[in-house]
Amino acid sequence: MRVNLLHNGKFWFVVCLVVIIGAIIFLSKKIDKTILVIDHVTVEKIEDIKPIKDSLVVPILYSDVTLLNELDMDTRKRKFIDILIPTVLIYHHQLSRNKEKVKILQEKARYSMKWTTDDSLFIQTSFDRYKTKNFNELIKRMNPPPISLAIAQAALESGWGSSRFFKEANNVFGIWSFSENDNRIIANESREGKQIYLKKYDNLLGSVEDYHILLASSDTYRDFRDCIQRSNNVYELIWYLRIYSERRDQYVIMLRNVIVANDLTKYDLYRIDPDFYDYPSDKNSIF
Repeated sequence: MRVNLLHNGKFWFVVCLVVIIGAIIFLSKKIDKTILVIDHVTVEKIEDIKPIKDSLVVPILYSDVTLLNELDMDTRKRKFIDILIPTVLIYHHQLSRNKEKVKILQEKARYSMKWTTDDSLFIQTSFDRYKTKNFNELIKRMNPPPISLAIAQAALESGWGSSRFFKEANNVFGIWSFSENDNRIIANESREGKQIYLKKYDNLLGSVEDYHILLASSDTYRDFRDCIQRSNNVYELIWYLRIYSERRDQYVIMLRNVIVANDLTKYDLYRIDPDFYDYPSDKNSIF
């Protein structure tokens, strides 16, 4: 009787292990097929910026937006939001895919399943970018800020798209450059006698990505990341961003005022239109 129970226990252990491995393989294949079709638009006239009409957003990636400061303030704000929300959502899609891949590779490691060379490179690159060597911490750091917070910070840092850094470098968050190897532009001012440089991007996506990596990897924003784990309340999160600006508490108050005055929290529920998920095609840019 005891022998039968022992054999039955081994049998169900093997069955569970096979099911788990099968699920991991299935999820791996499923994620690899999740493709987002993106339209790239170089803005030459205001009509090139497509209005967002509801909570289902068309994934458009804009670049060379130099004309917002020619618009009245209400129109500038509206067009700035029309530009930024698709970019943030495209990045969220990319980030979500990467996060799921990390989870799958973590499970593969747990059950001693072999990684490919690309898998190993992906994990090492992710650990380096997010400045951690722990899987659970990496997954935690891959949670992005709410859309409303990204819009508010971008609005303040770029003057709703009127700054030189935004127009000349697609830099919407005022991301600094500390390496001569970066593609960058020089600032008009210096700090403590040292020249300041800001990163230059091919399009707005690069700036959104670096903004998230900054918040996700720097020890300065550890409390911000902890807050995201327990709450996505933007009015709580902003207090952990006072160090983002030399204005400190005044910066937090400015963020809150921008969010409230422009009703930005409604955009936290916006999503990419599912009609734009597809399989790879030579005719489209994809993630």
